[in-house]
Amino acid sequence: MMRTGRTAAAGLLAALTLTLASCAQTPGSGGGEADGDYPSKPVSMVVAWSAGGGTDIMTRAFTQSAAEHLGQQMNVVNKPGSSGAIGWGEIARSTAADGYTLSIVSPEISFLREQGLYDFGLEDFTLITMINQDPAALAVRADAPWDTVEEFVTAAKAEPAGLSIGNSGPGLAWDLATAAIEREADIEVTRVPYDGAAAAAQAVLGGDLDAMSFSIGEVSAQVAAGEMKVLGVASAERLETLPELPTFTEQGYDVEIGTFRGVAGPAGMDPAVVSTLNDAFVAMADEPGFVDVMNSNSFGIDVRPTAEFQQFFEESSELYVDLLQDGSGATS
Repeated sequence: MMRTGRTAAAGLLAALTLTLASCAQTPGSGGGEADGDYPSKPVSMVVAWSAGGGTDIMTRAFTQSAAEHLGQQMNVVNKPGSSGAIGWGEIARSTAADGYTLSIVSPEISFLREQGLYDFGLEDFTLITMINQDPAALAVRADAPWDTVEEFVTAAKAEPAGLSIGNSGPGLAWDLATAAIEREADIEVTRVPYDGAAAAAQAVLGGDLDAMSFSIGEVSAQVAAGEMKVLGVASAERLETLPELPTFTEQGYDVEIGTFRGVAGPAGMDPAVVSTLNDAFVAMADEPGFVDVMNSNSFGIDVRPTAEFQQFFEESSELYVDLLQDGSGATS
């Protein structure tokens, strides 16, 4: 569970709590089908990020396994751009709530409107099923002069704002993971936004960036190839898939943060359609194809049905709001 050491902004959290109710299974005017008829055609799954990235890889494994339980093909459609605003914005503003166009969403949809980055919010979505949770990882080049979080922190304190950490964009989950590290370690770094983990990794390997804060799954290939090393994983315990990687906690830094992903559709979906989708998505969690892809990419499987997903979303968003309000660190 992601956590925080201070109270979040009460007004924003109150608004989040109120909007969660409208993200539940609320009948809308999107046009449902008679009971038992859904789904009668393929379902599209919008990915608001580029093909080949962590979310895309995960979604393709998910849709292949879920289609077997849903009884219809699921097609992945990549609509990247503007830090998720293009793909998610289409779901929020112009997609029929009939269950035939869905999206993989992450925590950002709950708070980035308040930061002026999105023109939609959580109330514009119907949360269906959570499928994944990943801790942040602080990764550097294999030949970097730091082997522990403590050594990195010492270097950062010696050069205020002199070290740089790449992320996926201002205010997004991995930028906030850097903010959490800064706050806990009492350091300041330069936060540099990149269009995804692949670009950040190339910058680290090329020497243009000191470190990157992304999910462990998005740097596992470079780590396995001996090109990068992970100084710390922001989880409560070591990962089962990568037990050799130390956590921040065991190194004396109370940092537990990451991201989670789940399936959502437009607001106002028919509860019966949501239930059908949720049943299929929960059932696919044990499919060997899905499990193999998730494990091989070090993606954490965390499947939670609709009500639990909604509750988890509410509780976890407190940390992100808190870090946004804190606003520590510099962004390049």
